[in-house]
Amino acid sequence: MYLIIAEDSASLDRLAADFVERRVTENPQLCLGTVTGASPEGMYRELARRHAKNGLDFSEIRTINTDEYLGLPAIHPQSYHFYLEQKFFCPCGIPLSHTAVPSGTAENALKECERYEAFCRAHPTDLQILGVGHTGHIGFNEPEDCFADKTHIVDLHQETISANSVYFSDGEHIPTQAITVGIGTLMRAKEILLLIRGASKAEVTYKLLCGPVTPRVPGTILRFHRNVTAIIDGEAISLVWERAPELLREYTSGQEGFTERR
Repeated sequence: MYLIIAEDSASLDRLAADFVERRVTENPQLCLGTVTGASPEGMYRELARRHAKNGLDFSEIRTINTDEYLGLPAIHPQSYHFYLEQKFFCPCGIPLSHTAVPSGTAENALKECERYEAFCRAHPTDLQILGVGHTGHIGFNEPEDCFADKTHIVDLHQETISANSVYFSDGEHIPTQAITVGIGTLMRAKEILLLIRGASKAEVTYKLLCGPVTPRVPGTILRFHRNVTAIIDGEAISLVWERAPELLREYTSGQEGFTERR
């Protein structure tokens, strides 16, 4: 894992956008694995700005999203399909026919998992964007006794439900299940860009970088991937600086700003 420490949240957004822009410029037909939530939102906003101002072209890329709430239709304001359409696809001029998100309202959710897994295997991901949840989940792969391989239905942990409740109105039903691609699906990506921001992620960042590799903290498996770049802001990395500065130095090059991974 190659680590870039961003000075603050705004710097993380710029560095992440720099990274994605380079990959899209190198390969205009890139297959991009997308995620939603607070971690990538600023990056999407910056990429949309560059598309509008500088003509950054996304028209040929393909996208495959990691997950979707079970039970929410694509038009629901809190569905991940809606999030991506509003914050990334439309602002960046990505044809919706080039995008894929699991269906949260498929008549048969198990068959939808099989369909989506087959789709992922037929369209290998060049660059997978990831964040990490407070439970250590990547995609919606929550802590379990083993690493899930394929796309599956997951019961969301209460901590995840509570964290996501801020996006729903008072009294509105908050989904307790989701469809998510598996750890094995994520690990088949050629390259992974991991984004972690904020003081609330300091503890899970410490576990991810310094703890044992375990399905109880699913994100730790990324240390076994051969091509991961993590961009982490100063607040999220703070506990690693305090508890394991010597290990942190092994992850970093000591260079400032964006450094291309070799």
